[in-house]
Amino acid sequence: MEYKRERYTMKRTRKIFFLIFCLALIFTLTTAYSQKTKTSSDSLADGTITFGVCANHAPMAFTDDKQNVIGFEIDLGNAIAKELNVNPYWINTSWNSIFDRMNRNKYDCVLSSVTDTPSREDNFSLSNRYFVNNIVILKKSKTDDEAVNDSNETLKDLKDKQVGVVVNSGGAGTAKAHLDNGKVKKFNSLNYAVKALKNDMVVRLIIDESEAIFYIKKYPNQYEITSHPIASENYSIVCRKDNEKLTRKINRALKHLIDNGTYAKLTEKWFDKDMTSSIQ
Repeated sequence: MEYKRERYTMKRTRKIFFLIFCLALIFTLTTAYSQKTKTSSDSLADGTITFGVCANHAPMAFTDDKQNVIGFEIDLGNAIAKELNVNPYWINTSWNSIFDRMNRNKYDCVLSSVTDTPSREDNFSLSNRYFVNNIVILKKSKTDDEAVNDSNETLKDLKDKQVGVVVNSGGAGTAKAHLDNGKVKKFNSLNYAVKALKNDMVVRLIIDESEAIFYIKKYPNQYEITSHPIASENYSIVCRKDNEKLTRKINRALKHLIDNGTYAKLTEKWFDKDMTSSIQ
């Protein structure tokens, strides 16, 4: 009799724990859904702003050893949220689906090194530029046998060199427009591209200046920039086309961050220089 009562008690306990688990799961999913499916009419009304980001672009947005999303854009987005008096949330997603997910109301806007192009201006509501992305040439330090001074290289100087770029990057677009495609190697990530440069698979990389600065800081005396900016592009925060109200709020927040010196502090933190003048 005692054995049956014990089995009954154990079954009842398991049922209670299972019920608690189900209720907790429903609450979590409901909360997540409410945060990720806000419509343009109620953006920020719940006291939050949710950013979509593709965090594989150091130092703009990337993950640390604990898989926390960090970077200049993360700090900037958090500062914008503070100006708007809301709490920031970040959803790390793939680049291929980043705009589609925003259009399906999974987040309010995209803050992820998005270049301002005519096509995007037609399809989305874009903020004022928050960053001017310069494209530069990177090489290994003190490894060339060339007698010429290559401290001011241009694209013409690369015509006979094996050059590396990252797919879908500003550097890739620049190389496609000016160089023989047969001399250009494409890599799926910047890490692979830098490893190729280190192992002499390529002799130059055409990459973002911010990325070049990041790797020069990370690996002192191993890499150097050999050119002035060879191209540039503007980055904007992207909102849905029907959410221009949020874009205007973001623009006001950006202006205040520039005026009060916060923007300067963030660029000095990540790029070792005040870059305020480049976006004014």
